[in-house]
Amino acid sequence: MNAVTPQRENSMACVSFPTCPLAMAEAERFLPSFIDKVEGLMSKHGVSDEHIVTRVTGCPNGCGRAMLAEVGLVGKAPGRYNLHIGGNRNGTRIPRMYRENITESEILDSLDELVGRWAKEREAGEGFGDFTVRAGIIRPVLDPARDFWE
Repeated sequence: MNAVTPQRENSMACVSFPTCPLAMAEAERFLPSFIDKVEGLMSKHGVSDEHIVTRVTGCPNGCGRAMLAEVGLVGKAPGRYNLHIGGNRNGTRIPRMYRENITESEILDSLDELVGRWAKEREAGEGFGDFTVRAGIIRPVLDPARDFWE
């Protein structure tokens, strides 16, 4: 039996293409190879024993629960996503859009830089999403009706 890594255990996606007629980008078929690459980044920065709650949804309807993740990808078009960061591991803080309408390689470039900072600057037991807020990389969404789009 293969062991499931903490990163895979804490990642999910909606079904998206070809099942969902609302899909704008891949999610379920995209996630496994994307997580391979995220795990590579985490290993590169010495945090492979950690995890980042990661969710991918193929459209803004959010069946993949990207708005309850530390890193959420929301499909915009084939191969393009909005990157949201700053949620928490409990799913009780909404992440904020960090970059809009970007490709997988652009997402990975952003995550490489952010995971590198997290690995060096985090406090003991601090999750990725909490770090991005504390470090001022992203402002927390405190009132979704007021400041989600700011």
